[in-house]
Amino acid sequence: MNTTISDSGIVVAVGRSARAGAIERVREFVDAVSRRDLDTARMLIAADFRITVSGGQIFRTLEDFVAFSRSRNGALTKQIEGFDACEIAVGVSVYVRGTMSGSWLDGSNFEGVRFIDRFWLQDQRIIEMQIWSDLAEFRPR
Repeated sequence: MNTTISDSGIVVAVGRSARAGAIERVREFVDAVSRRDLDTARMLIAADFRITVSGGQIFRTLEDFVAFSRSRNGALTKQIEGFDACEIAVGVSVYVRGTMSGSWLDGSNFEGVRFIDRFWLQDQRIIEMQIWSDLAEFRPR
């Protein structure tokens, strides 16, 4: 918390909420994973971290998650529309919402695919990430 004294002599304190800190942490994580900077991303997660993707598959390491993603599609870019956060029993939950664009393994492109990623944070560490998207609806048949 920063404390300053205003011109009127009143002490003014400016603090960051737990939600704001959690959003910042998630933004750092999403940016690091999108750059495939797994070392930086790993510093933001808890030891018992897990990722659950649409369809219910669970990953315990970032490397396994990235390998799974590479087996399903080529390049992928997320256009983030917003972050929402709320307190939960274990800490803070952050929702990241937006759309994705990218390419399939056959080289064809997709765009406008909706997604929501939900993060659970405890003590400023990401303990879980849940991913929901319409990607299967766009997959070539």
